[in-house]
Amino acid sequence: MRKIAILIIVLFSLSLLSAQDLQPWQNVRHSSRDINGNVHIRFEGSPSILSTYELNYFQNNTWQTATLTNPEALTYEALLPYQWGQNLKYRLSTTYEAAGQPITAANPAFMDANTFPPVADYLAPIGIDPVGDSVSAYYPNLDLTNSYFGYNNTMLFTALSNTANSFPTMNTFTSYNIYFAGLANTATALTDSSVYVMLYSFSVPGIISPGLYKFNFNMADTSFTYTRLGNIQSQVLNGKLHMACNISDLLLDPNFGSWPPQYNSLGYMAGSIRLDIDTATLTPTFTIGDFSAIAQIIFENHHYQVTQNTPPVIQYIYIDGPADAAVLRFSYFDANGDYPLFCQGQYLSEQGYDFIPQSLDFSQPVMMYLSHTYDLTSGVEYHFNVTISDDSINFVTGPFWVANDDETIPAVQSLSVYPNPFNPTLGGLHLAYTGNIKDFTGGSIHNLKGQLIRQLKADILGWDGADDHGKTVTAGIYLLRANYKTGSFTKKVILVR
Repeated sequence: MRKIAILIIVLFSLSLLSAQDLQPWQNVRHSSRDINGNVHIRFEGSPSILSTYELNYFQNNTWQTATLTNPEALTYEALLPYQWGQNLKYRLSTTYEAAGQPITAANPAFMDANTFPPVADYLAPIGIDPVGDSVSAYYPNLDLTNSYFGYNNTMLFTALSNTANSFPTMNTFTSYNIYFAGLANTATALTDSSVYVMLYSFSVPGIISPGLYKFNFNMADTSFTYTRLGNIQSQVLNGKLHMACNISDLLLDPNFGSWPPQYNSLGYMAGSIRLDIDTATLTPTFTIGDFSAIAQIIFENHHYQVTQNTPPVIQYIYIDGPADAAVLRFSYFDANGDYPLFCQGQYLSEQGYDFIPQSLDFSQPVMMYLSHTYDLTSGVEYHFNVTISDDSINFVTGPFWVANDDETIPAVQSLSVYPNPFNPTLGGLHLAYTGNIKDFTGGSIHNLKGQLIRQLKADILGWDGADDHGKTVTAGIYLLRANYKTGSFTKKVILVR
């Protein structure tokens, strides 16, 4: 039994992920369908990842590998063929090292139904295991070669392949095979000293039976106890062992946490064991056959499905900064969450410059600022053009004029707050003005009783949901008062959790 515990301990290297809070990729985003029929997928890679990234997309009932390029440092892009109305599924994977262990980080496949067993090609390949790398004793049936994973809102699916393309559970009346897929909650594994196992075997009364288990073990002496949480579905089909469990059974254990899991990931490792029983003493002996690569399963359902392009919208164009170094800003919003393939501002007939987004989450309005400043201290009228496109086919242009006869830029004309309602944990509340941001002199947040909650400084264009003492306030309706040189605006804002 000690050897089983040693095998399961390997899963605990994944608990280091919670300490590192490692994010193998960030800011996954998409454009609309371009003139060549492709959707552009972009994401930022992590400097700590030494291996290459891979992006796969589901087409013709199988996973295809896309070509990744680097349009910018640490930014990766893939062009995926797309037809309007198609549900384009895609997923990311890479490898890195944690505590001396190679880790595969991968998105599982999102399954549209609870059909069991699922079509094997629909599952996402997680890791390839070398042939002949037995831990204790070599048996072809125990030599794992590949592992696969999928999920939906109610179930987790996994599949294993081996050298023999068969998964017998009984060798003789005294010899049996055990196959398992282990899951570790990367947020709680260390403190709870446990992993969760889908186990497939022959039912040996008093020793082992198929099912979903929680294993608790002692790190000091590698002893462990286990609790059966529920049943699993299992079937060998076309040379693969399929197993599935209900997420609700995992949630029966309060130490497992909520769903989706914290950090949006679970540790994963599959293994095989041979069980031999001494007929004289009825003592079981466990021999480790093989175990798969360790993986960080990251539950992100990346997909794109729209029937037609909805062009982005230019909102709240305004000028920020001193008149001799003015910066043009605006709010970009796209109903389909598409990021811009083209986004430039042009002053008079001068060269156009790119806008830089303040956030890469295009599911909500994103503030853009021009990557160039202008001296607006002379002249009578200043004419800007903002041009954006999410597909490089349809272009949206917004003109903007600044007219004056001195060194000041016109005063604030309007105030907007977004998103509203807002959640402080998702980025907070932002303020946007048309006109001269110099004229903003500060503001304040009040509750509906008129009590002061937070003073806003003139150089802070937003609210993080905290009071003047840094304490997070409760969800509810608040009044935002924004002051500028010649007046004020008051807006009702809603804070949600």
